Amino acid sequence: MAMRVLYLDVDDEITSAASRIRSAEEIRVAVVLPNGSRVATSRINFRLLARDATVNGKRLSIIAGDAATRALAASAGLPIFSSVAEYESALEAEKAERAQEAETDGAGATEAPVVDAATEAPAPPVKASRRTTRRKTSQPTPDETGTATALTTPAMPWAESPEAAPSSTLAAADGAAIGGATAATVAPAAAALAAPVAEAAPAVPMRAPSAPEPRPTSRPPSVVSAERVIADTPSRPALLDRPFAPFATRMPIVVGVAVLALALIVGGVGAYLFLPTATVVITPREGSIGPIELRITASPSATEPDQAAKIVPALTRDLDVEVSQTFAVTGKRVEEVAAKGEVRFDNFNPVSSNTIPRGSIVSTRSGVAFRTDRGVTIDAARFDPSTSTIRPASATVAITAVDPGTGGNVAQDTITRVPRGENNTFLDVTNPNATKGGKRDEFPRVAQADIDKATTALRAQLTKKFQEQLADPALANDGTTVFPETASLGEPTFTVEPATLVGDEVPNFELGASATGTVLAVDEAAVNAVAAADIATHVESGYGLVDGSSDVQPSAGVVEGGVISFPVVITARQVLDLDIAAIESEIRGKSLAEAQTILQRYGTPELSVWPDWVGSIPTLDARVDVQSAASSPGTTP
Repeated sequence: MAMRVLYLDVDDEITSAASRIRSAEEIRVAVVLPNGSRVATSRINFRLLARDATVNGKRLSIIAGDAATRALAASAGLPIFSSVAEYESALEAEKAERAQEAETDGAGATEAPVVDAATEAPAPPVKASRRTTRRKTSQPTPDETGTATALTTPAMPWAESPEAAPSSTLAAADGAAIGGATAATVAPAAAALAAPVAEAAPAVPMRAPSAPEPRPTSRPPSVVSAERVIADTPSRPALLDRPFAPFATRMPIVVGVAVLALALIVGGVGAYLFLPTATVVITPREGSIGPIELRITASPSATEPDQAAKIVPALTRDLDVEVSQTFAVTGKRVEEVAAKGEVRFDNFNPVSSNTIPRGSIVSTRSGVAFRTDRGVTIDAARFDPSTSTIRPASATVAITAVDPGTGGNVAQDTITRVPRGENNTFLDVTNPNATKGGKRDEFPRVAQADIDKATTALRAQLTKKFQEQLADPALANDGTTVFPETASLGEPTFTVEPATLVGDEVPNFELGASATGTVLAVDEAAVNAVAAADIATHVESGYGLVDGSSDVQPSAGVVEGGVISFPVVITARQVLDLDIAAIESEIRGKSLAEAQTILQRYGTPELSVWPDWVGSIPTLDARVDVQSAASSPGTTP
């Protein structure tokens, strides 16, 4: 079968992997990831590989011995396998199944050419039937000319039902949490990526290496060890032609709020020598409710309106943003070489020789200093009595510039200053030839300042793009009201760890970043419903709400300290519907003045007690008699 297996090293970056996949001539490409691979550190890496492979007409599969790696790949919608042998056997099984389907198709059906998924070349014609149409689906696959060719794919029942999926496939999704993501998180991500390629976002640009990496002649030890570990894993059908279907069941998050009510019972034991009685006759009255100002709060943790707490749900909208940019390098590495040459010392002292130690400094008049490479002794000068002249003795020694670079390249006869401490009356120095070899080379190099500048720029671009999405009117197309003041952008995730770029000797580098932002939206119809329901709570004890009298006047929502609230004014009318038992319970134990005050809320009361010196209403039910002189019909809340 026409397929290619690529083996990645642990340190291979996603850019290298994407380049090797694109450079493969075969349509089917399988990538073998060793344990600890950098590509397997983030789910976004697999998303980028899947998008890049789709755009370049590749049918990508992931082979990994690590269950966590397979789960990440599955969440990006990529077919996964635990070994190369399992991948190859899946290809053979697929080809055999297609051959068997071609043989079982009955005679008399219309012949139609079928493309072999392994070789991407037309296979012998098979007769199309209803069974063939039902079991195969066609998806476009780029052929050698760049056009789309219909590719038949065998039906995979486990893509439609998680229960029918092979155990090895389910095990990949049911693996342990990876980077804080559980199986319940991986499954929805895999389902989201199963959308058609035409609807997928553009692939994130990646910097390809200068040349494709050669295909290894043998499997790396890490891959061999991974295959041995999972050698006993049962084989499963290959998921080669369609995204990985979600299969993890969603478990609802139930937030239990336990309310512990502590009732403090204070009992008093009193002995009364006399048991007083009280009689009340009330003439009920009508009243009005409001206007009452309410403030209804929208909370993202609420799942449904809470009339008692005056809370409505605030919907959290997730907004994903991605940016990428190429940055110039300002750092540099400098290589300098010191100039070399030699100087000649002339000794004019006829009395004694002169020794110049190693490391002695000679220099030009402009201050370019040189250090002698070794010690040298100059003989005493010779005096010629016949001519009364002194003939100096000479000696040469190699020198090296003190400061490296081109500044040490000086012309001949310019080094004239003798070492410090020497008598320039008897000692001269000069360079018979020009010094040379001093040079300075600079190489561009990524510095930490370049990385800081790049990450700052990417963060600013993410923020700008996030603000543009917040301003999109389509964000509130479901009738809700979006509050940009509540927007928050999360920390960015970079395509490459920025710290790893420091020290790279390149003229520029590419860096991308992505982040997820959130903003709150509220359905104001829920606000009105909560406000209307709250009117009943303001009906006084014993009153009934008059039907149709409720009025809700909401105001626009405001954001204070990140909290969304809606000022609302409610009004209504109420009519007293005396609850004799409640009134009796309310006034028992109260002083006569307090009882009069309480009873006046219900109408005009007539209160009498026995004996008349009693100053309070009895506490026993049998000693209190409350009667209603009249009643008005109403709707009891």
